[in-house]
Amino acid sequence: MFKVMEKTVMKKLLSMILLVVLLTAAFSTAACADSGIGIEPGQPMPDFTVSLTDGTTATLSELLKEKDLVVLNIFASWCGPCEKEFPDMEEVFQANSDRMVIVSVSGYPDDTMEVIDEYKASHNLTFPMGLAGDALDFLELPGFPTTLLIDRNGTVGLIKVGAFSDKADFESKVSHFLSPDYDGKPLKTEKAVSITLYLYGWILISGLLMIVGRWGILRKAGKKGWHSLIPLLNVYKEYSTVWNGWFGVLAALCLPIGMICNMVKLPVTFYHVLLVVGFLISIPESLKLAKAFGKGKVFGVLLALPVFKEIGRLILGLGKARFQATDADAAAV
Repeated sequence: MFKVMEKTVMKKLLSMILLVVLLTAAFSTAACADSGIGIEPGQPMPDFTVSLTDGTTATLSELLKEKDLVVLNIFASWCGPCEKEFPDMEEVFQANSDRMVIVSVSGYPDDTMEVIDEYKASHNLTFPMGLAGDALDFLELPGFPTTLLIDRNGTVGLIKVGAFSDKADFESKVSHFLSPDYDGKPLKTEKAVSITLYLYGWILISGLLMIVGRWGILRKAGKKGWHSLIPLLNVYKEYSTVWNGWFGVLAALCLPIGMICNMVKLPVTFYHVLLVVGFLISIPESLKLAKAFGKGKVFGVLLALPVFKEIGRLILGLGKARFQATDADAAAV
């Protein structure tokens, strides 16, 4: 009866993996249906005034008296994609500064005017920069960067959630609104691929893969498969099949401890060191585990690497390979 229950649980776990995959795809598709920031292309842009690093302010209605296009870029000083697209924006701005202006403001609460001023100087940016403050509270930002292109009529012509892919991408959008043939029709909202969404999806999928794989491994090693459902106990039991279970616990704790170090803003070196330590600890066990299932050293090394460690364990747990203890100390444990 217990074996029947285990098979039922295994089927449910596999169904959950499939469900997570489908939901991730569904939500990522639905996310592109509208801008999701409280305003849509084709709608009038509310007037706003933001403070700039040079002590002045920028008001949308005043800018539109002199320019045919206002690019409102909302970023954060720590944002990698923001930093990557700024050189392209600078080049396009320099080429079209007579007819368009870029106003880039930080929407991150912890950024100060001094931080943005230093950021602007260090990145050799010449377009106006400052802080969003509460002037843009009518927008619901999904993340950084978010860029709005506002045409000569004060209408939102394009909303870009995420960074532009390259200079040509940004330049083509600017040229569209500056073209003498521009008819006032807005472009559809564009969203960069949400890496965060897929990351969360993969975390769920990889966790389920690991549970299923370990379940099979423990069963083949003569242990209780349901132990794979319990955090820390699962790695302790798996490591115990071929090595020392406490090393598994130590390796498993390295990642969450590293994440805590990041949260309390310790130097990133701590995080990297812990990742390396966890990897080095897992190598001997991975090699022994691969050997116990009749696999080679290459397979064993891959078992310690991200992504393949989940897939590899699924292969061992659900595949035809049989477990055969090869170390006397493993048998003792």
